[in-house]
Amino acid sequence: MIAFGPVPSSRLGRSLGISNIPPKHCSYSCLYCQVGVTSRTETVRQSYYKPQFIFDCVKNKVQEVYDAGESIDYLTFVPSGEPTLDEYLTETISLLKDLKIKIAVISNASLIWRSDVQEAFKLADWVSFKVDTVDESIWKKINRPSAMLDFDRILSSLINFAEDFDGTLTTVTMLLDKVNTADLGIIRLADFLEQLQPDKAYIAVPTRTVTKPDYRAPEPGKLNEIFQYLSKKVPQTELLTAEEEEIFSANEDCVERYIIDNGSPTVT
Repeated sequence: MIAFGPVPSSRLGRSLGISNIPPKHCSYSCLYCQVGVTSRTETVRQSYYKPQFIFDCVKNKVQEVYDAGESIDYLTFVPSGEPTLDEYLTETISLLKDLKIKIAVISNASLIWRSDVQEAFKLADWVSFKVDTVDESIWKKINRPSAMLDFDRILSSLINFAEDFDGTLTTVTMLLDKVNTADLGIIRLADFLEQLQPDKAYIAVPTRTVTKPDYRAPEPGKLNEIFQYLSKKVPQTELLTAEEEEIFSANEDCVERYIIDNGSPTVT
């Protein structure tokens, strides 16, 4: 299904999902992925669906929603994989602009160093980038990226992109206990986010079945400690505590019942 929803999102209101690539084409195979293991990570952009085909599917879905008397706040690219692997992403977003609905792209940021990918992002109104760590060894452990990717290049490109982007820039950090929760790693993450200055820096924890079940969310006390530190360095930090109803993919990096069931960190 190319277009689905709309579904309620704590970040995007009523969000109509767009799956612009088949599952599971991705440059990462994250430990916490809810879609499953990436059989072969990839970084080469290619054509999956023609832009006009995606546009027609979305346009028809939008009309269906409007006919039902419902509203749409965002058209959201959130396939079961990495949306920027679609070489026609820029052209597709350009076509969708005619629908006069804000456009969001949820990405793992792995191809942000490419000028053509940045061109696509700049057409969006809202983008979300995965920043689980700024330590390369931990990045390789938690995100299990394609060997073709250069971590330092990704981080520097994120900083450069943020300086020129006029839309809403957000980040999501998925925390796994004893993987990316060490004090030094959190300090370095906070320094990076402080430099990046996203409009929102979201902290998330896995709560559903993940690729590697041995990995889990940090204990509430540790999560609170991390939240308090990050929010002091980056005031726009938020903990995703509400149930995300999005039946979206791994890239939506869900957050959900853990905080509700185990207690929310106290904001001070």
